[in-house]
Amino acid sequence: MTQGSTTTWINGRPCDQVATSDRALNYGDGIFTTILVNQGQCQDLTAHIQRLQQGIKLLAITNIDADVLQALASQLVNIAVDQTTAVLKVLISRGTGARGYSSVGCDTPLIVVSLGQFPKHYLTLRQHGIALGVSTIALGLNPLLAGIKHLNRLEQVLVRQQIDSSDFDDAVVLDCQGYIVETAIANIFWVKDNIVYTPSLDLAGVNGIMRGKVLAWLSTAGYQVKSDRYRLGSIISAEEVFITNCLMTIVRVNSIEEVSFDAHQVFDVLMAKLNETSLKQLKVTESKSNNE
Repeated sequence: MTQGSTTTWINGRPCDQVATSDRALNYGDGIFTTILVNQGQCQDLTAHIQRLQQGIKLLAITNIDADVLQALASQLVNIAVDQTTAVLKVLISRGTGARGYSSVGCDTPLIVVSLGQFPKHYLTLRQHGIALGVSTIALGLNPLLAGIKHLNRLEQVLVRQQIDSSDFDDAVVLDCQGYIVETAIANIFWVKDNIVYTPSLDLAGVNGIMRGKVLAWLSTAGYQVKSDRYRLGSIISAEEVFITNCLMTIVRVNSIEEVSFDAHQVFDVLMAKLNETSLKQLKVTESKSNNE
């Protein structure tokens, strides 16, 4: 499949319409993930499929087994192969159902795959860094749903509306008890006295794929990492701040409100590891192509 052809598939077939009774539309009853396509490769595909599997299990969405997810992975690989840089979004809905919250009888889930362009402004943020505000929209606490990328994104919509009316690129988001969780679009890290801090996601927030990679790289590089519930003052007094998500990868934070951050030692270490990993993946891809 080439860029410019059909860009949306539902349950493996070209389609861009869902029933008005679909539970994703009515209740946000489902999960999603967003995958970076680079040089024809789905980045971190295995991790994305595993996270979808975790969400499926948590929400008890039926009739999506390992074979279905394997077929999904194959479809994503086939879509990605002709793309230089793009974004693949996978949305899994519980499917259609009768009126009301009950999911009894909802046994025909939908897997929606869409191919989109890479956000160009992410390239600018990667190169120049990002300016953060602090959102006054607080996230609710829900340990049952914390960590997964479920479809209930109204809190993030409100945060984004606030950002769009400001001069900031993104914003630090706190929970309803005043603890740092993430930004509107990314996980967040900061450094003080050579210790790397990041919020616990046990009560709110999304456990990003890139966050997991960064935590592993920090451990390999010998950094001490602390994850807990932190007040805003903890990050404001930091020496270095950066954010992560799968599309932007790792972006340094230049400022939060009026406070600037000039250090980027840990950021540089992580970018070197990211570039090293990307180069290895490219060589593997080239080797496979030459052998075919």
